[in-house]
Amino acid sequence: MTNTAEQQFRQGMAAAEAGDFAAALAAFDRALKTAPQVLAIHFSRANALVGLRRLEEAVKAYEDCLALDPSHAGALNNHAMALVQLQRWHDALQALAGVVAKHPQMADAWMNRAGVLQALGRPEEALQSMEQVIRLRPGDARALYNAGLILLLLNRFDQAQQVLSQALRIAPNQGDILASLVSAQLRACDWDALEGVLPRLLPAVRDGSVVLAPVNLLTLSDDPELQKRCAQTNTKRSLAAAALAGTNLEPMAKTPYRHDRIRVGYLSSDFRDHPVAAQLCGLLERHDRSRFDVIGLSAGKPDGSSKYHRIVKACDSFHDVSGMGSREAASLIREMEIDILVDLNGQTLGWRPAILKYRPAPVIATFLGYAGTTGADFIDYIIGDPHVTPFALASAMSEKIVQLPDSFWPTDPMTPQPEPLSRAQAGLPQDAFVFCCFNSNHKIRPAIFDIWMRLLAAVPGSMFWMRDGGSTMNARFRHQAEIRGIGPDRLVFAGRVDSFAQHLGRQAQADLFLDTYPYNAHVTASDALWAGLPMVTLRGESFVSRVSAGFLANLGLEELIAAAPEDYEATALALARDRPRLSDIRRRLAAARGTLFDLPRFVRGIEAAFLEMQQRALNGRAVEAFRVPPQSTLSS
Repeated sequence: MTNTAEQQFRQGMAAAEAGDFAAALAAFDRALKTAPQVLAIHFSRANALVGLRRLEEAVKAYEDCLALDPSHAGALNNHAMALVQLQRWHDALQALAGVVAKHPQMADAWMNRAGVLQALGRPEEALQSMEQVIRLRPGDARALYNAGLILLLLNRFDQAQQVLSQALRIAPNQGDILASLVSAQLRACDWDALEGVLPRLLPAVRDGSVVLAPVNLLTLSDDPELQKRCAQTNTKRSLAAAALAGTNLEPMAKTPYRHDRIRVGYLSSDFRDHPVAAQLCGLLERHDRSRFDVIGLSAGKPDGSSKYHRIVKACDSFHDVSGMGSREAASLIREMEIDILVDLNGQTLGWRPAILKYRPAPVIATFLGYAGTTGADFIDYIIGDPHVTPFALASAMSEKIVQLPDSFWPTDPMTPQPEPLSRAQAGLPQDAFVFCCFNSNHKIRPAIFDIWMRLLAAVPGSMFWMRDGGSTMNARFRHQAEIRGIGPDRLVFAGRVDSFAQHLGRQAQADLFLDTYPYNAHVTASDALWAGLPMVTLRGESFVSRVSAGFLANLGLEELIAAAPEDYEATALALARDRPRLSDIRRRLAAARGTLFDLPRFVRGIEAAFLEMQQRALNGRAVEAFRVPPQSTLSS
């Protein structure tokens, strides 16, 4: 390197260290004119391009480095990471394969490879990469944490708990590890371990020092203001990962359009064999095409399921944005001039808040996928109903509340009729009173389980029927029953059956569904009521704890809604001791079932909401809460 080139190189390094990447790049370019074969200059220039977010150019610059030295560890790894930032996942995976082949002891490369494999939906292979990292760095809390996250994705909750506990012992002040450990403990139904960390967790969520997945908090707290705080913190984290935190972006769509038909874009990562897809199909199929143009925007990988194909067919146009960066996806939405963009994820896995942050549509609403606020100030509306989102919850919502006239819950008219099964076929005693809850087991909290076990004690010979969670989880529940003085044989675990119709049919063999709290049954409650099974619920303070109450209110069964835990217990016990009354409730439920499952009326209600949103935007009115008036009950 000549003296001039070396001086220019040093100037570039000093500028880069000061964060002035533009000056650094200029200095490196000058140095290369007299020293074009010096690898260090090429490498530093590529790093400066990354600092300037000129990633495509950085990729080419790292390739120039590798042309000079194909084994340069830094260039190999940084080249791969630039591809990662561009979300060119397959190219990144190929690049990382070259890194670990040439430098098998480079733990960071193995860790980056694991991240790319996760992005490609290959978690088992990602875990194998993380095992290499842990082999190289057995005391690395970050490596253990990342392995724990993958184990959570694989639903290997007990293993995740072990790995994350080890990580927390190494780094006890790391809030992300604590939050993930709570998720593992919650999903494993390990109450003893979970209760030990909650006193530390909830205050940390409130002050924002721990970023807990908001969907987990819904199971742990019925405080709507705390749920909002948690969602805001998580949204900020998500946007930071997309380099958008604190960014005041100019809206891509600044003014509303005037189309003959309102263009409604539905954005979701769950257009697959998933509860959201199951509830949405009928709505998409029945939109009034004289007034609405329905556009599907899939942020998830297609699974080829019947629900996926049904949704694609139900949309006037369907676009896969799963492989696009957030700005690219937002630009596509803007180019299509979508009037109302409906987010169907909320704070669930697969949410793409960065797309919404660009404001690619004049009106943005969130609906169905998440029973709570997103915590995002760039989403205009949250769609609910008077039961789940009373206007009294306004302060706990980042969005403005839109109340549909009846239930916010769309149903699928193609839901099969329950296929009759006998108690013997369902594995139940013929004469026992059977309480049941088929909600996800991680939503069961100790206080509700206490009530359930007291009910078993108060109703001789009764049984409790619940989901089969596997041998370890089932043993935990049996142990918890024994602690409360109930024989473990009085818990019955329901495994899988051959068809959904059979699953619905066997539910009719139970006597009474007992809801979870604070995270109510949602899809599970809808299924139970469709099957004709009465349920008792405890109505709470937040959206998530009011869903089942909304179902029952729409069915005219308000007497099954409890306002306090003692009322919940007393109502369930009274029904268990009064078979004629319970039979009468079953009769009323059967007669009223069409009220809750009236899809044509629901479609008219949500279309009226969209029309009002559009009209307000066209009139230049501020985004405000509103309620849709009752719609006709005539079928269409």
